[in-house]
Parts: sequence; C-alpha cells; structure tokens
Amino acid sequence: MTLKVATAPNVLAGTTFTYMVPGHQRWVLRSVFAVADRGAGGTPNRSYTLTITDGTNPVAIVGADDAGTDPGTCSVTWADCPSSAVGAGSVGTSVGSLGPITLDPGYTITGTFANPVAGDAWESAVVWFDYVDTGQQ
Repeated sequence: MTLKVATAPNVLAGTTFTYMVPGHQRWVLRSVFAVADRGAGGTPNRSYTLTITDGTNPVAIVGADDAGTDPGTCSVTWADCPSSAVGAGSVGTSVGSLGPITLDPGYTITGTFANPVAGDAWESAVVWFDYVDTGQQ
C-alpha cells in the first residue's frame, strides 16, 4: 500500500464536504483534516461530524467539538489519537478520534457542521489514506 493524499473533495459547499472512493480503489483511511470558517453566534452548540458510509448505510460517525470564539476558524482533524479541543481567541483546534478504516469503492467520507449558523462554511478539506488499486489484485 502507498500513502496518498486527496486534496480536492467531490463536494465542498457550505457546511458539507464529501469524498468518494473511486472504482478500482480501496482506501485505508488514516486521517481527515479540514478548516472551518465559523460565523458569529454558533458557540456553544456548533460541532463537527465526520460520517463514513458504504454509499448507503453509515459505517462510522465521529464527532469533534468546536473550539475558540466566533467568528473565526477552527482546524478539525479526525485521526487515530485522543479527542481534544482547544481555543485561543478566534482560532480553535479540534481532534476527533478515528482509527484506520478500510473503504471499498463507492464508500463516502462526509464532513458536516452540526447546528450551523449563517457564515459557517468549510474552507478546505484533505484526506490521507493508504491506497490499493483493486483492479491489480
């Protein structure tokens, strides 16, 4: 397997980003990193959710808490490490605990804001994964 990075989601619109595992690929998901732009008025109800589906049914749902004051930004990482959230003024960092998961073709990875407010949007999203070309097996 080879470690790869996907920097361009299939969807990056407002409070949602989505990646889909292409045909003839199998991913072992290692981590997801996204930057959230937060509008005013969302604290303390806002949080972030990473949902992994087999294309239809959820396989994993992992939350991450919001951190920092708003408006501002929050860097959100889902990875194989303990969960945490820290903030310094308008800048926050949040981690949701996510172990390696094997994803077959058609699986989706979706990041969303829970309880968004006007002005909330994902600025960027990146996925790191080990990659196997299933057409060569």
